Amino acid sequence: MCASEKKSAGPDAGPSRVWIIEDHLSIRQLLESFLGLLPGFTVAGSSPDAEPAVAAAKRGEADLIILDLMIRGDGGIAALHRLNGLPRAPRVLIYSATATTHSLQLSLAHGAAGYVEKSDSLDELRLALNRIRGGGMHFSPGPSRLLAAVLRTPDRSRKRTEDAELQVLEKLARGHTIKGTAHDLGLSTQKVYRLRQTLMERAKARTSQDLTRYAIEVGLVGAHREDVG
Repeated sequence: MCASEKKSAGPDAGPSRVWIIEDHLSIRQLLESFLGLLPGFTVAGSSPDAEPAVAAAKRGEADLIILDLMIRGDGGIAALHRLNGLPRAPRVLIYSATATTHSLQLSLAHGAAGYVEKSDSLDELRLALNRIRGGGMHFSPGPSRLLAAVLRTPDRSRKRTEDAELQVLEKLARGHTIKGTAHDLGLSTQKVYRLRQTLMERAKARTSQDLTRYAIEVGLVGAHREDVG
């Protein structure tokens, strides 16, 4: 089975084995209890970072991953990329406190099968898990609205701009200067400055620290312990 092939469970299949990647212990425990009561699912394991989940998926012991984007290590998007690249890739549901155009685009680009916000009801989460288990996809109302907006404007030049925004965001969040970022990406310093200003507006950021926090929230870079609480 190649990496692009995803396992789905039919009505007669055994329970889907779910691994939860979530930094907050209380949320992990809530999800474990919820899945324990949900027919068709069993908890394969849970962890505050991606390493145990990736190892379990490599051994074929996880069919579905619930992934928070704001995690320690390299961040949620890097974890999603690693999981999606496995020979027997599990299906991945993003379960995040934040939904933005950037986080949605990154999640889709790296193979997520769905996106649910933590503010959504457990019924919404149940619906998403069942649809993904059956081979489908599911986006809760907030991410669905963002997805509709993205699909309404499939402009190539806009996509290039958004890709450049994400590249600049990652560089700046990792501590690169505007001049260094411009050099690394082959852009002018004026272009990088304009992209930074756009990012600050989109993220409602007032400082560089706010912008870094936004990059962590969308999963582009990993969180430090003090960032996740």
